[in-house]
Amino acid sequence: MFTPRIEDHLEMGIVINAMYPDAVQEDETLLQAVDHILHDMYFQRIEVSGIRNPDSRAKLKQRLDICRMKNSYLAQPAIFREQLDLGSLDEAVRSKALEHMLNGLAEAEAVGADMFEIISGPNIEENRSLAIERFAESALYLGEQAQARNIKLLVEMFDYDVDKKRLIGSVEDTIRLFQLIKPTDNVKLLLDLSHIPMVRADIAAAVHELSPWIGHVHVGNTVMQTADFRYGDSHPYFGYPLGENDREQLVIYFHSLLRAGYIHETRASSISFELICASTERPSDLIANAKRTLQQAWREFLCESRDCN
Repeated sequence: MFTPRIEDHLEMGIVINAMYPDAVQEDETLLQAVDHILHDMYFQRIEVSGIRNPDSRAKLKQRLDICRMKNSYLAQPAIFREQLDLGSLDEAVRSKALEHMLNGLAEAEAVGADMFEIISGPNIEENRSLAIERFAESALYLGEQAQARNIKLLVEMFDYDVDKKRLIGSVEDTIRLFQLIKPTDNVKLLLDLSHIPMVRADIAAAVHELSPWIGHVHVGNTVMQTADFRYGDSHPYFGYPLGENDREQLVIYFHSLLRAGYIHETRASSISFELICASTERPSDLIANAKRTLQQAWREFLCESRDCN
């Protein structure tokens, strides 16, 4: 039976790079940001990108081990920053991207990560099918390399024409990708609630169609009103005036993930919230916002599941 505490059934995580965007510039400030989360019993996972200095990586791993905190390695920032393309038809470009990701896997192993998150390259119109095949080849190869390190490889679906404009940026293309990747391989889907409005999909339908491949999920908000300064993949707090996702959408997401078999009564599945802290906001406020919103949505989900009056 489900309990009212969401953390009893979901392994709660937080994307550090989003919540503390200024902290990722230096290892020490990033470690300080991590410290804010390590002693919060609500969380069992952090998601963080590369730590540059080997000594800093050793410090991070020690703190994570002592606090019994799991972690995921974010390769998305490096892919954006270095303009890497794992689906490029130019083998030199694709090889460069693979080399970067192998270095990332080594860093992920050094900090004890059990998940490694990647994204596709830019969306293209010409030779799309071939580019998806190339990306699938890259994902399979990286999945094998990750498995040798006891790390699960996650491919995140983004958008195709709103903000980040990625090759794997629609439900249809995500399905095409995973049809090229056997279910038994160490490659799964990272499904982010905040990206579903950007690909103009229905939450329940998207989860249902993608359910065979879901390996991890994010929850967050997005803005689809072009006049708003946070339009696109900006991940504002829940309840943002022009945001697409709030309690109602989270409840739908929970029900959909339950039907998909991702949420269970007897074991915890991983879920992380990704909210980006703007310069005028405080991370502690956004964390409180996310906790309360998710808890309220969880109560509504339980009430609807039990036909409460």
